[in-house]
Amino acid sequence: MDLQSINVSDRVKKLMNLAALNNNIQDTASQGDIEKSTHDYIQLENVQCMEEQLDYGERVSPAQLSQTPDENCKNGGCNDIDIQKSISYDEEESIVDDTDADPSYHQEANESMSSSNEEQTAIEEQTRGKRWRTSRPMMWKVNKAKEMRAQCMPYVTKRGEMDGKAPKPIDCSSCRFKCQKNFSEDDRKYICKSYWSLRDYGRQKDFILKHIVSTLPKCRKVDESSPSARILSKQYSLSNKDGTHRVCAKFFEKTLNISNGPINTALSGCSPSGCFAGSDKRGKKEPGNKTTEDARLDVKRHIESFPTMDPHYVRKSSRRKYLDTKLSILKMYALYKEFCENNNSNPVSSNTYRRIFCTEYNLSFFRPKKDQCSLCNLFLTASNGKKETLKESYDAHIARKDECNYMKRADKERSLEDESFKTITFDLQSVLQLPSSDVSQLYYSRKLCVFNLTLYDGGKGNDAHCFFWNELNGKRGSTEIGSVLFKYIEKLPENVKELSMFSDTCGGQNRNQHVSAILLYAVTKTHVQVIEQKFLESGHSFMECDSMHSAIENAKRNVPVFIMNDWREIFKSARSKKGKSKKNPYNVEELKHSDFFDLQKLSSALIRNRNVDVDGNKVRWLNVKCFRYEKEHPGTIFYKYSHSDDFKKIMVFGRGRPRNLNPQLVKAYPSILPISAAKKKDLIRLCQKNIIPEELHNWYQNLPSVEKNSDRLPEPGVSDNSDVEGEED
Repeated sequence: MDLQSINVSDRVKKLMNLAALNNNIQDTASQGDIEKSTHDYIQLENVQCMEEQLDYGERVSPAQLSQTPDENCKNGGCNDIDIQKSISYDEEESIVDDTDADPSYHQEANESMSSSNEEQTAIEEQTRGKRWRTSRPMMWKVNKAKEMRAQCMPYVTKRGEMDGKAPKPIDCSSCRFKCQKNFSEDDRKYICKSYWSLRDYGRQKDFILKHIVSTLPKCRKVDESSPSARILSKQYSLSNKDGTHRVCAKFFEKTLNISNGPINTALSGCSPSGCFAGSDKRGKKEPGNKTTEDARLDVKRHIESFPTMDPHYVRKSSRRKYLDTKLSILKMYALYKEFCENNNSNPVSSNTYRRIFCTEYNLSFFRPKKDQCSLCNLFLTASNGKKETLKESYDAHIARKDECNYMKRADKERSLEDESFKTITFDLQSVLQLPSSDVSQLYYSRKLCVFNLTLYDGGKGNDAHCFFWNELNGKRGSTEIGSVLFKYIEKLPENVKELSMFSDTCGGQNRNQHVSAILLYAVTKTHVQVIEQKFLESGHSFMECDSMHSAIENAKRNVPVFIMNDWREIFKSARSKKGKSKKNPYNVEELKHSDFFDLQKLSSALIRNRNVDVDGNKVRWLNVKCFRYEKEHPGTIFYKYSHSDDFKKIMVFGRGRPRNLNPQLVKAYPSILPISAAKKKDLIRLCQKNIIPEELHNWYQNLPSVEKNSDRLPEPGVSDNSDVEGEED
């Protein structure tokens, strides 16, 4: 018998008959009628529960189907105590839906969670709509205690350890209903456990109403106006395998381990249909110090006043937005207090501000993750068993790091002795901004992005270069990086014949076919004979050029910047010649949009094959540690996965006739790039408030803008690509 074979109309009729029998129980006054009606109720309830077992796909043997309702109860089947599945449609409408307060609801959801759902939860947390972790109520101590209490097991509360729910001792030897004779201790335990296992507040009150019949007193010994006059007479009953039996009030309360309070509450909330129509009012009172809705709206308005940016590479897999890197929650709260002072309102506490920020918004503060090695952190924080699994890959990772650092030191020593050999390190600094000052209004505004590519010479004199541009003239991808490297190589002295360049492993900027194309082009067009492009180990890519970034940040401290020339002066003053330092100031050059070349077109013209080497092996670009370009081999890129390995060859021209080695370099941008309309609006607002000096208003007001441009993070959240085997673009 499957789900499709059940006659829905018959089922509805049975439920309606069940409701009618239920009303009949409430209206019956005599003990004999109660027993007869209750017996009919048990029969219909057992039929309904057996059908529901079939609905849920549970297997019921033919022997069980042939049993009478009473026999089915003996075998652990349904009885009148278990009313979870016997509430009629009328009752469902009358009971208040309190699912959130029902521990059994969370219990079922928690028990049904499989390992695949846990993995899905981990994925959803990456794209969740708030900053804090998703709460798991079933792991809370209070809900664990509720579950233990529902199972009649010992549980712990704020008052200490409590005994499990069980019937209390009672002496009914002189009771006229012969309660102890009709119910054994096992019956009482079963009834008590059935009551508490219902868990839900409303269902427990329905249980009480099912076993109490309230009628008008047949006779009164006091006047009706007397305060002690009873309004209703209550008749209590309980059921076991032998049927339903009348019991006294004390036996009823002691068996269920309750006081008279739940009984009075159930009767006072009883609806005309005989079901509990009230609700659990515990814990519903608002605390006196609760944050007002107006204050919450002020906090939300303040948080939403800060401009946000989309992530760079993970826009499809993450809904998180990013705020200015200079901000923090404490800094935002300090600005919020100023906001409240200006509006003559009382600020909320810092904890309330933080809670609203973390629970109602999915915002973060962008922090470049350079030199944060995920593999090292994973290994150091792993358990002993997990470390054994990671040890092999960790040891190989450390060996590669040591090898890369050794090669960098060896090249520096060679450059000090050999004037024809030069080694450099290069990297993009964290994004700078224009304008930039300590005025609080700038935190609420979008600003122009300024990019600074630093190059540090490892030879004598340690010359250093700053190539900087703003977002009006270029972006920060392989096109800009490759164009700057070509410009630098063109200006090298004639005596330099071999160049070694070290960088991090960022595939979008350094380790890609576009940069390889411009270096292959440079080795054929300039006096340099050999160019080697070397990559440090991911997560351990600290280089000498990083010290330039620190010096520039120190020089910028407390210095307002409104135009590009201000940044130029900061770069020049970052390296001081005071004391024993004999080093020259940084060589600074501002780049325009006309200085960048379209490297995508260049790579299409020069590189026909990049995937297979001469031995037929697939080239894993993201695992390469060194590329080598030679003037004597114009159509060949040499590569190796380890600095100690031998070079392998990639014939980039592929099969057939060699390609033309004299392609024309095409400008990447025919004109300056527009910014977003929202960013320009913020900049004009800064001009109107005279935060930007008046003599610069005309330049900011004439900036080109378009509506369709969106503000995104100007750099990826992770600057290095992994060197782990198997990762490929």
